[in-house]
Amino acid sequence: MWRTTLIIYIFSASYITTTLCNKYVLSVLQFTLPTLFQGWQTFTAATTIFAAHCSGHLHISRLTPGGMVDWLPASLFFIGIIYAGSRALSHIPIPMFLLIRNCVESSIEISRWIVQRTLPSVQKLVGSLLTVSSAVALWHVDPQYDKEGYFWLVYHMVFLAGYKLYAEFKSTELSSMEKLWCNSIISVVLLAPGSVLLGHVQDAWEFPLLTHTHFHVAFLASGLLAACVGITRILVQEGTKFPDHISCTVKTLTILMSLMVFHVTLTAAAALCILTGIAGEVLQKIDVQDLSARLDLKYEERTRLSSHSMEISAET
Repeated sequence: MWRTTLIIYIFSASYITTTLCNKYVLSVLQFTLPTLFQGWQTFTAATTIFAAHCSGHLHISRLTPGGMVDWLPASLFFIGIIYAGSRALSHIPIPMFLLIRNCVESSIEISRWIVQRTLPSVQKLVGSLLTVSSAVALWHVDPQYDKEGYFWLVYHMVFLAGYKLYAEFKSTELSSMEKLWCNSIISVVLLAPGSVLLGHVQDAWEFPLLTHTHFHVAFLASGLLAACVGITRILVQEGTKFPDHISCTVKTLTILMSLMVFHVTLTAAAALCILTGIAGEVLQKIDVQDLSARLDLKYEERTRLSSHSMEISAET
C-alpha cells in the first residue's frame, strides 16, 4: 500500500514539475530546438528503463525486432506528438495547451458512442461536451493567441489522435512499459540525425544561454523528470484503482500552479473557458457513482477484517 502511495506522489510531483520545467526552457529561456530537447528526454527515458530492466525492477523481455516493427507506426506518431507539442508549448500558455488537447480524447469517445450506438451516462456525456466546447471557445478567446503556436497544436492533436486510435485497434503483446521503451528508442534513433539535418546542432552552439548554469540545470532536469513521469504514469495506471482520477487531479493542479508561476493574460471569457474545461474533464474522468461504490466496498472490507480480528482476539 505504501509503495502505491509513494508512486502516486512521485508521479504527481514529476508531472507538475516536468510541465513547468518544459515551459520554462521553451518559453522563458527560448530554447526552441525540439529535436535536441525531446531527443534528450527520450534518451533519458530509454536509458532509465533499460537500467531498471537490468537491475530487475522492470521487465521488457517481449520487446523483439518484430514487435518493434509492428509498433513502428505508433512510435512515429509519438515522435510527432512530442515534436509538435514542444513547438506548441513554446508559444501557448500551459492552461490553454492542456485543456485544448483534452478535446482529442473526448472527440474520440463521442465518435465511439455514435459508431457503436451506445448511450453513455449523463455525467460522461455532459463532461465530454463541455470539454470539446470549452476547448473550441478557448481557442477563439485566448488573449495571447499565437498563430504559430496553434498551428503546431493542431498537428500535436492530429498525431495524438492517430496514436490513440492505432494503439486501440492494433493488437500487440507489448506491455505499456515495452511500448514506452520502444517509443523512446525509435525517437532517439530518428531525432539524432534529424537534429543534424535540420541544423539544430549548429543552432545550439549559438544559443545565448548555452554556458549559463540555470539552463544546464533546467535542461538536465527536464530529461530526468520526463523519464520519471513516463515510468510512474504506467505504474499508476496498472497499480491503482482510480488512474483517471489521479491524472485529472494532477492536471488540474498543474494548470493552477502554472497560473501562479508564469504570466498568463486572462480575460473573463478565457477564465470561464478554463473553469468549464476543468469541470468537463472532472465529469468525464471521475465517475462519482463508481467511486462511491468502490469506497463503500473498501469500507465494508475494512469493517469485516476489523470484526474478524476482534473475533480472533476474543477467542485467544
